[in-house]
Amino acid sequence: MSVMRVQRSVSVVGTVRVVEPPVRPPHGSPWIDEDPVECPSEDGLPMATNPTHSQWASACSRTLKHNFRGRIDLYFGVDMLVYYERGNRKAAVAPDVFLSFGVPPGERASYSVWEEGKPPDVVWEFASPSTVKEDTGKKKEKYRRMGVREYWLVDPVGGYHDPRVQGFQLIDGAYERMPWKEDPDGMVTVWSPVLQLEVRFANGQLRFWDRKTAQYLELPEVEAEARVVSEVEARQAAEALRQKAEARVVSEVEARQKAEARVASEVEARQAAEALQRAAEARVESSEQALKAEKRARKVLEARIAESAAERRSTRGPT
Repeated sequence: MSVMRVQRSVSVVGTVRVVEPPVRPPHGSPWIDEDPVECPSEDGLPMATNPTHSQWASACSRTLKHNFRGRIDLYFGVDMLVYYERGNRKAAVAPDVFLSFGVPPGERASYSVWEEGKPPDVVWEFASPSTVKEDTGKKKEKYRRMGVREYWLVDPVGGYHDPRVQGFQLIDGAYERMPWKEDPDGMVTVWSPVLQLEVRFANGQLRFWDRKTAQYLELPEVEAEARVVSEVEARQAAEALRQKAEARVVSEVEARQKAEARVASEVEARQAAEALQRAAEARVESSEQALKAEKRARKVLEARIAESAAERRSTRGPT
């Protein structure tokens, strides 16, 4: 691997620093190592001491990378060797996670400070039985000498650091513990000036709080799952509204049908009443007509009786 220093020009577009493509410096530049020493990508040691250690480093890196997605001036490294002294392949350290602003992303076998033009800005080390002493001793000193602006120690399982998340800021060449607070529930909060995020540790979880959005950063898959859940819930809510609307329509139809049936029943009842009234009126009229006929018949009969009586008297003569 070449150890040639690459010159990069950086401009600012909006809020994103744009890193121009590297330009090869002329021969004889002070950034060129005339006798380069190959910097291997591995030091023969296991990259993660245990699954928990690896999972925490991966989760930290993926969460921050997802938060800063879209930036072209930020490089993330996980379990990668960082070389900090040109020409000395032994001058290397392997942070669990590191971020370097002003450095473009891309594949690298290792990170060389003299090639990238700067050391990492933020380094994370996750405690394990085999690394905790080095994290607080030799590694911390190397990062200080290198010029790493923020150094973070995290204790995933407990028993190594108190509190279980600690941040150190490089001030005048020395690391100073960053202020931290602990609430009644035991949550530890430390503000990161470089990341512009609150680093929180509570209930065995390391999380990042964004003050601008007033939300926690989520892992990409968690965020995607939450989005899917939200979409499912939205669909379910829409389906519930649709079913409710259909039920309301059905109810209105049934109510209208009942009203129509009631009206029809009332019409039929009124028609039946009118029919009964007409029948009664017809019976009354029939009775009146019968009575009139009876009166006429009686008068005729009375007239005939009177005529018969008159005839009888006329045939007997005077008495």
